[in-house]
Amino acid sequence: MHSRVWPLALLAAISTCCHSQTAPAPSTADNNPSALSADETPTIKVQTSLVEVSAIVRDKDGAPVAGLKQADFGLKQDGKAQPIRFFSQGSDLPLTLALMVDTSGSQRMFIRDEIDAGKAFFPAMLKRPDDRAVLVQFDDRVLQLAKLTGSTTTLEHALAYLTQDHSQVGQSGRGGTLLYDAIVGASHLELSAQLGRRAMVILTDGGDNGSHFGQKDAIREAQRAGVMVYTIYYSDGGGDENGLKQISAATGGREFAVSEKMKLADIYAAIAADMRQSYEIGYTPPDTRPNRYHKIELKTTEKGLTVQAREGYYTPKQ
Repeated sequence: MHSRVWPLALLAAISTCCHSQTAPAPSTADNNPSALSADETPTIKVQTSLVEVSAIVRDKDGAPVAGLKQADFGLKQDGKAQPIRFFSQGSDLPLTLALMVDTSGSQRMFIRDEIDAGKAFFPAMLKRPDDRAVLVQFDDRVLQLAKLTGSTTTLEHALAYLTQDHSQVGQSGRGGTLLYDAIVGASHLELSAQLGRRAMVILTDGGDNGSHFGQKDAIREAQRAGVMVYTIYYSDGGGDENGLKQISAATGGREFAVSEKMKLADIYAAIAADMRQSYEIGYTPPDTRPNRYHKIELKTTEKGLTVQAREGYYTPKQ
């Protein structure tokens, strides 16, 4: 297994470095070598002045709608209509996915189910030759279990390492759940520079304990990177499901809750369906002043349809 830790010092540096949707991701140091070697698939990076918006359109029953054209959409920034410069069916573009698994003490009982469901999830998501994914676990550290790769075999093997305790509780005497740090790290270090669709799927009870960053920071970094965050509330009753809903809504993703009626495998199937039916829309921002937040409104002209997309974006810092 290839694994590496995202140190706090590196994550903290993100808050002061130049943020950009197209900036190259900083390198991180490898952790101790392990048995599984991740595929060295090269990453694709792109420089663009377009603001990219990933969108899912739903009918009155909540099912994804395919087949819409550019003329079926209207887009506004800060209340002013903007011409759409780029339009594509999401399935025509590569997908970069981060699967993030909470392995803190409150989540250990769910790990086996998450491993079993994950074995079917990666093949369902990575359909194109240039699709790729990264596997990350977080507790009192943020640990990458598999590099960004297109190999479902590599990712499936890495899932097995979720059962191992990589936390430092025994050394430090403290626990932790670095949910917000994990979102910031994956957005900035793994996803921000990738071409095409970018999504994050997080398995957690929503609790955070010990992160350097807060919820607003996590949302901001995901919006900067154009990442749709899908959160999956997996809990026996604790945590913060409402906080997960807020993160997903702000970034254009969805929040799910595992239950007797909605198994984890069913949720994964719903997310895969979303990715197959997504639309990618780009426009030229009228205001490029650095580090400004702008509200995005994306709607369809078709009656009875709703659009799931991120609520806004930040212009890069200089």
